Amino acid sequence: MERSNRILSKTWLIYALGGGWGHLNRALSLGRIAATQRKVKIITNSPYAQHIDDEGCLVQRIPHNAGFSEACLRVRELLSCTCYDRLIIDTFPRGLGGELADVLPNLHHIPRILIHRDINPRYVAAKKLESFVIENFDKVIVPGEGKDLPFCALPNVQHTAPWLIRNSWELPDRITTRSHILKVDKSIKTILVCASGQTSELALFGQLALQLHQNFPECAVRILAATCPTECPEGLCVSHHPGIECVAAADVVIGGAGYNTVYECAAVGVPLVALALERLYDRQKKRACKVEWVGDIEDAISDNQLLRIYTTVKTLLEQVEPETKLSVPSYINGAIEAVHQIEQTR
Repeated sequence: MERSNRILSKTWLIYALGGGWGHLNRALSLGRIAATQRKVKIITNSPYAQHIDDEGCLVQRIPHNAGFSEACLRVRELLSCTCYDRLIIDTFPRGLGGELADVLPNLHHIPRILIHRDINPRYVAAKKLESFVIENFDKVIVPGEGKDLPFCALPNVQHTAPWLIRNSWELPDRITTRSHILKVDKSIKTILVCASGQTSELALFGQLALQLHQNFPECAVRILAATCPTECPEGLCVSHHPGIECVAAADVVIGGAGYNTVYECAAVGVPLVALALERLYDRQKKRACKVEWVGDIEDAISDNQLLRIYTTVKTLLEQVEPETKLSVPSYINGAIEAVHQIEQTR
């Protein structure tokens, strides 16, 4: 009993602010594994936080529509009033709004870990982030994004495979997911549109799903979204978390080139037709080059891009095996190794 109480007294605090699913999903991927041995608290302002299971973590939600000053103030309050023995910052060393710049130097008694997803080098240079990271973080962990990132040359960098919110053995078989979640017959080829980016992009993906539905009548088209776009019939929309379960049951996925979409598709062996979406900090175009990339997307998809999407999807569907696989490939979940690396940080 004494050992159990000692474990539960440990707390990891994860900072995961950002507008889409990405930061929150990555935090949950790590947190759900760490939570078996300690308390895990996640700070997020994702508008999707209300749609997820907490995965054994305590999710501290900052309203996604909170103003800049209000959000920064709330983060500072949570950092000052929460007891924790590890502080884990996802992507933004100084915080999304710079609110951590004068907080982290006062936390040298607590191990601080930066999760280094790819980030725009212009932002790194403008904010002089390399020296800030050297001075304020005990460890930098790269979750499967390669070795050509801005901080990869630092001596305290460690790499893992990409982080995923489900291990391969936790995923239901494809037929079960198709039948119970996607509502699709196992013999029908399935196209999944992932609308997992910013809420402002929901209409764009809704229009794309409807056009695919009209142009591929022999296939089942589904859009994975927290809320159904007004452009889509209810029957096309699936609201399910974690999305990797739906991704694993699809034959082709179409979505942005964000962290989760790219690495989830790669892990479960489902081809991704990627649209590189405009982001202030994330270089989706760089990540999209690893998959079937059909162009950069801003406010709308052009006719030429639509033609490329249709042609690419048609080619990929022709390569699908006639027999639907019952299970997904085995893969390594880097979040497991990351938990061990963070545990060892002193």
